[in-house]
Amino acid sequence: MTQKKKALCITWLGTAGFLIESGHDGILIDPYVSRAGMLRVFLGLPLRPDQPAIDKWLVRLETKIHAVIVSHSHFDHCLDAPYFALKTNALLMGSKSTLNVGRGVGLDEKYLKEAEIGRDIHIGPFTLKFIESAHGPAFLGKVPYPGKIDQPLTGPHPARDHKLGETYSILIRHPSGAILHHGSAGFINGMYEGITSDMALLGIGGRENTQTYLENVALKLNAKIVVPIHYDNFFVSLDKKMKYLPGVNFREFLATAGKYRNVFELKVLSIGEKWSCNSLISDELVKSNPNRHPGESRGP
Repeated sequence: MTQKKKALCITWLGTAGFLIESGHDGILIDPYVSRAGMLRVFLGLPLRPDQPAIDKWLVRLETKIHAVIVSHSHFDHCLDAPYFALKTNALLMGSKSTLNVGRGVGLDEKYLKEAEIGRDIHIGPFTLKFIESAHGPAFLGKVPYPGKIDQPLTGPHPARDHKLGETYSILIRHPSGAILHHGSAGFINGMYEGITSDMALLGIGGRENTQTYLENVALKLNAKIVVPIHYDNFFVSLDKKMKYLPGVNFREFLATAGKYRNVFELKVLSIGEKWSCNSLISDELVKSNPNRHPGESRGP
């Protein structure tokens, strides 16, 4: 008798934040629930994680978190991440800049793991791989807060101190399929050569030409499902009705992505919605190639 495969589920936390879980095993990517106001950010005032909000989401998610993964070190990706790791005894994984944010909040070195591009990392039922990526020109045609965090970031700091660091996309493989988290709307030409993913979690805030972006990310990955993310206004509390990020032009994205309806399905999630994405790999594909590992090239 074969063992029943555990369901693969995803939950969007807003911005680029996701819980990916299988059974009671989960990983968090870019969790940001504090939602500092726009005025505080642009005035350069110190940002403080909203501890009650973090605690509330941990209760709501009800999953054993094994790792908290950060795609880059801007505040809307990295401010809360070390606290999620600290409260769950999970690994904090990311660039040297991200780990210095973790050190600043007192995370022990044994809970810090620096990203290694291209290397498979096994965590519970998941296999992770960091892929070098690029940040989109999100503000006035420029990447905000460039540079690296070279020292532990202790105490509350303004947004400008949460410098970019390295930017990664994260490939998550599971027996049910592969999910690619592409958190920022930039890309490097050819970054997905030889890589496929059944689902793409696609950051769309600060993108340039939508069609070019889709062609170089979603279509290169041969994704069957595309989930737009990072289009909500992350300056607005999660307790309030979701608003769109200024300038995101969500309607244009939907219209352009709709041209590829015969290539991939567009799935729009609500914040906090838990969606079961089990069996991303069709039975026909598995039967035709039973040795295929999710995320590997499907060939020509």
